[in-house]
Amino acid sequence: MFLVELILIWCVIFALWWYKRPRHPSPPVYPGALPVIGHAHQFLGDISQIWQVENDIYHFCMENGGLVEVRLGPVSVYVVSDLDDSLTIANTCMEKPYLYGFGKKMYGCGLVTANASTWKPHRKILNPAFNQQILNTFFQEYSLQARNLVTELATEAEKDAFDVVPYLKKTVIRSVYKTMIGVNPNDKEQEAILKNYAHATDTFFSLMLERFQSVWLHLPLLYNMSGLKKKQDAVIETLKNLSKKITTIRKLELKQNINSEYVKEASSGYKSLLDQLLDGGEKQVFTDEEIREHLNTVIGAAYDTSTMTTTFCLILIGSYPDVQARIWKELQEVLDGQERDLTRHDLPKLVYLEAVIKETLRLYPPVPRIGRCNDSEVQLKHYTFPAGTTFILSLYGMNRDPIWGKDANEFNPDRWLNPGTLPDNPNAFAAFSIGKRNCIGKQSAMMSVKTTLAYILQKYIVTGDIRNVQCKCDLIHKPVSGHYIALQLRT
Repeated sequence: MFLVELILIWCVIFALWWYKRPRHPSPPVYPGALPVIGHAHQFLGDISQIWQVENDIYHFCMENGGLVEVRLGPVSVYVVSDLDDSLTIANTCMEKPYLYGFGKKMYGCGLVTANASTWKPHRKILNPAFNQQILNTFFQEYSLQARNLVTELATEAEKDAFDVVPYLKKTVIRSVYKTMIGVNPNDKEQEAILKNYAHATDTFFSLMLERFQSVWLHLPLLYNMSGLKKKQDAVIETLKNLSKKITTIRKLELKQNINSEYVKEASSGYKSLLDQLLDGGEKQVFTDEEIREHLNTVIGAAYDTSTMTTTFCLILIGSYPDVQARIWKELQEVLDGQERDLTRHDLPKLVYLEAVIKETLRLYPPVPRIGRCNDSEVQLKHYTFPAGTTFILSLYGMNRDPIWGKDANEFNPDRWLNPGTLPDNPNAFAAFSIGKRNCIGKQSAMMSVKTTLAYILQKYIVTGDIRNVQCKCDLIHKPVSGHYIALQLRT
């Protein structure tokens, strides 16, 4: 009993010292912190409510110089939306906070979770797999899957509003599977692998979120004894087995000199992402485990982000009839009034459609925040932080910075049509992250979303209402209600 009382007294003394200790000049503290636990109580409960808390923090951050302190127990996290400070952190603090470690067992050396020392050489090796010349060869697959999607959506046309997300997920995972892996997803065996892979990925993300919300499970000792770990280990084993099967199939095809259609059309020396990884394995650049980790990372990252970007685009387009009419007019001009398939040479001509996509990404970035941790002292404009500080870069806040003007929170695609009126600071558009460790697949994602929307809007009139949308943000920013759309066939 005496020991318990001693521990309690020590905890009280420590808490009082922590909050009363001398501090260097520090940013404003977000309101609502309680003794000992800080703001931790605000991150419990429904994930939609948590997103509202994050929203409030982002706005408080923007109103208070772009840098605020959020306290999670005795630990302080600094939320940053200032454009210059964010770039400084993005380029000097290359490590990820411990929360990214929740996905480490699955994604390992993948570009999202890798340590900086691993990320840098691996990113350099992977960059050629995403250059424009290679991305041009992906268009055929994006176009094919978009046409298939339009056909599948015919069952929903002229009916009540429906959830388009399942349709888009199916399209995106097929496109990613073919373009990144080089294996045909349409035979029965591959269809089964694809379905299981998508389901397992969704499950893994849900379990990661559950651990994040269960603060006590952040401690490895408690987590290792929990039922959640057993569930996660089972899902990880499933995903690893599936990715192993995928790489085995592709290895066999390469030995038999079998190439998918878009590879045959590509220039000499072309290799898909998986082919490059396998080639790196033969040269002992990558181990088999590293190949699977990169593969899982790319598929997992592209799967949800492209789906949600296309979803928000459709809702916004359905909410603004004048915007939709302009897209339709542009499509008619580019396609010469013909009802024909797009070519990759048509895409750059769809300037207004691209402006709509960028404006959607600005307001609803699929990844609204990223974490960084510094391994040495970092000097920002007004504050100095010691090594070991955790930063959350608010991409959502940066995209709505006052530099965009009084209508920063409004949907206005026209702002993208005149480069002279865009913000001088390029960090004001951070939909694909900023700095050296940005998204490797941003051009691929833009091409995929643009192709999909062009085919849908060529065939259907979309109706939706962004005012009814309620969002959440687990790992990805996504709508959870009010996001249904309706389709009418164009006559």
